[in-house]
This record gives sequence, structure tokens and C-alpha cells, in this order.
Amino acid sequence: MIDVSRMVRLASAVAALGVAMALPASAGRDGPREDPAVVAERLRHMGFVEWRDVRWSHGYWKVNNAKRANGHVYDLEIESGSFDLVRLRRERG
Repeated sequence: MIDVSRMVRLASAVAALGVAMALPASAGRDGPREDPAVVAERLRHMGFVEWRDVRWSHGYWKVNNAKRANGHVYDLEIESGSFDLVRLRRERG
């Protein structure tokens, strides 16, 4: 049998305890949130002139009542990080 010193066993136990305590602290968090100003810049680049609400939800930016210059109104989702358009739904009315 391998003879491991008490100091090595103690160091291993402390390291394992540190890892075990760090995992629950980061569980369930989304990635870093980007600045909403970047989202606004991206919306202007896509041709939107005004919007009512921009909010973060589960890795996506959700935008309500985004209006284009032609008057059409949309709800949309933009992917975090790449800022690609994921969903575009035109409002009726």
C-alpha cells in the first residue's frame, strides 16, 4: 500500500473542499451581461428607431415594441455575445 504523508492528505482534503464550495456559488448563473447600450446600437443598425423595453432573460436580450421607420412594430430576441437576431415577431395592429 502507498504510504501518503499526513500533510499531503490534509492538502488534498482542503483542495477538494475548496472546489466543492466554489461549484454551488457559480451554479445557475448566466454568462456576463453586456451593456444595454450595445444592444441599442445593434437595434439602430438593424433599422429600428424606437423601442419600449430592453431586458435580459436567460442569455438573450428581449426587446418589446421595437419600431422601424416604416411604422411596423416587432418583439424580438437578440443573442447575448454575438448580438445575432434570434427571434422576430411582428405585432398586429
